[in-house]
Amino acid sequence: MDWELILLIIVTIALLVAGGYIKRLVKEIREFIDVTHKALADQKISSKELASIIKEAGDIGEVIKEIIKRVGR
Repeated sequence: MDWELILLIIVTIALLVAGGYIKRLVKEIREFIDVTHKALADQKISSKELASIIKEAGDIGEVIKEIIKRVGR
């Protein structure tokens, strides 16, 4: 068995285990992009907009941590 096949098997298992987390990750990334896009529309980022961007980035980090925990079992 070559390394590419082993890697494919590992990635496939990780995706199956992660399941709904991938969908949630995509949702959080989309929210981060939306908030950032709106904040940059006037080429000025207010402190409120920055707080929203940081919150959304944190949400992405939390989902990634959950995926890593789930896959690491």
